[in-house]
Amino acid sequence: MKDTVRHMENTIKLLRKIWKFFYKEEEPDLRKVTEDEYFRTFIENSSEEKILKAYDVAWSAKNFEIENYWRRATYFWAFQVASFAAYFGVFSSSFYAKNTEVLYCVICIGFVTAFAWALINNGSKSWQRNWENHVDMLEDLVTGPLYKTVSVKDTFSVSKINEIVSYFITTIWLLLGAKYFMENITFSTTNNNGINWVVVGSTISVIYFTGAMWFGHGRGRFGKRTVEFNRRGEKNA
Repeated sequence: MKDTVRHMENTIKLLRKIWKFFYKEEEPDLRKVTEDEYFRTFIENSSEEKILKAYDVAWSAKNFEIENYWRRATYFWAFQVASFAAYFGVFSSSFYAKNTEVLYCVICIGFVTAFAWALINNGSKSWQRNWENHVDMLEDLVTGPLYKTVSVKDTFSVSKINEIVSYFITTIWLLLGAKYFMENITFSTTNNNGINWVVVGSTISVIYFTGAMWFGHGRGRFGKRTVEFNRRGEKNA
């Protein structure tokens, strides 16, 4: 009896973890910081050395985020090139006629990685903008308004265009998935070839993991953080 109860409790815990991975109800625990409060915190009662140090940290972090942004872009471009190569390779082969679900799996991989790329672009740009705001606030006391002074009135944002491209490729995969369903899936009760569990499983996986990116584990919800450490046991001398 105890083993049965324990098994049920573990099963419930597992189901809760699976659901929490997909969807989280917690809201960010943040409050707005005004420019006056920012000035009092980082500038008003700070020494020149401390202000310069904060400025250097903000500038270095901004450059770090920009560098990582393009590294991630290269990483996901490689995924997309491989996915499209696999798609056209499978589609044009004789193997496709008897194994259409393989093409659908390729579409799912392409869509999930493209969707992840689009969201990561958005998140990376948010962190870059965060450090740019710090530079804007601190630079007047270090270099003057150098970063805020620009020589052009209108231009194109390379990061925003990259973000648009990632959403475009995500849309292409979504359309290819719709095309696959129209050509290979029938819901007719008189012409039912059976359930293709590879397609069903792939579809459920796409919904679950893209949902987790958007609603659950993939969201960055800032708040109080509980820090916990553990120390290894030490052998007696």
